[in-house]
Amino acid sequence: MRDRNLDIYRGGIMIYITCFCHLMWWEGVNVGIFERGWVSGIFFAMVTVFYLVGASYSLSSKKTYWEYVKGRVKRVVIPYWKYALCCLSAVLYIYWKHGLIISLDGVVSYVFFNPPVENRIFDHIWFISPYILISLCLPFCASFIRRYKPPFVFWGIVLILSQLFKSYYPDLLQTVVIYLFFTIWGLYYAKRLGWQNVVCVVVAVGYVVYAFGIEKRPFDLQANKFPPNLLFLAYGLTILGIGGSYMKKGLVLLYDKFRIVRYYIDIYSKEGYEIYLVHAFSTLLLGGFKRALGLNQIIAEHLSLQLIYIVIGFLFLLNVNIYILRLYNYIWSLIDRIFRTVFPTWKL
Repeated sequence: MRDRNLDIYRGGIMIYITCFCHLMWWEGVNVGIFERGWVSGIFFAMVTVFYLVGASYSLSSKKTYWEYVKGRVKRVVIPYWKYALCCLSAVLYIYWKHGLIISLDGVVSYVFFNPPVENRIFDHIWFISPYILISLCLPFCASFIRRYKPPFVFWGIVLILSQLFKSYYPDLLQTVVIYLFFTIWGLYYAKRLGWQNVVCVVVAVGYVVYAFGIEKRPFDLQANKFPPNLLFLAYGLTILGIGGSYMKKGLVLLYDKFRIVRYYIDIYSKEGYEIYLVHAFSTLLLGGFKRALGLNQIIAEHLSLQLIYIVIGFLFLLNVNIYILRLYNYIWSLIDRIFRTVFPTWKL
């Protein structure tokens, strides 16, 4: 069953991530325009993405597990491999520049979603491995919920218990555990959770207040994100639990009222993952303009210029992301036509 509103939310969150979050962090904090602490408060987007993953699955038509896995490979893995192949020349150049040769382990790591090179073009790839692992677990979680009908707070208790042993498992598993909680929350999308939502949000708010107010932890969500810990989870749960319904209603209202909003949300909803992959090039282009004109330090020193920069940068990325994707797809269409000419049975 297709849910129109989920498509709107999906498009909206992709715009938020690619045109605002990474504008503020990659081309804001990382170049000295904004302070790290308060900007990290914007990092509730990925928990929203995983919530939407669960919500979408809860309304999807039932398939065999193998059909489902093939669908995930087609929609997530293959686009990454195409992107990785597109970036291969840059990776080889970086290795050559440092006098290194990529090892077999590096190649395997590159193919399986963990590029061995730290670079802007790969800063956003981290989510693919936990996403795939969560996707493989999702049918079993949904089946368990349908069969045994556990209250949502049950998963909160399981999550808290899992944190007692987190020092015994790797960071990737910790990332999966935290984001799986939000994915499972999405599986309850069509159910009225009522008091369970209230309980979870109250506990989350209490922990956030305790961490920042009593323990006096610095407000830096980025420092709690890799791997995500209970504070990061509590913050995301607080934001979505308190403000989620208002954000959803506001987004749908804007979508219904303004044609221009519908235009962009529809594109980012349909092409969201591919835009997410290639949008790093858009931010690199924006950063290149600023560095060439020496604007970073100038913007950092004036609040009015910072506000103007946020608006202009957002609109720049909003549009350039789309054109970068079109160019990217055009290049792949040319490659596809060449291979079809040489190998008639080829199918990209």
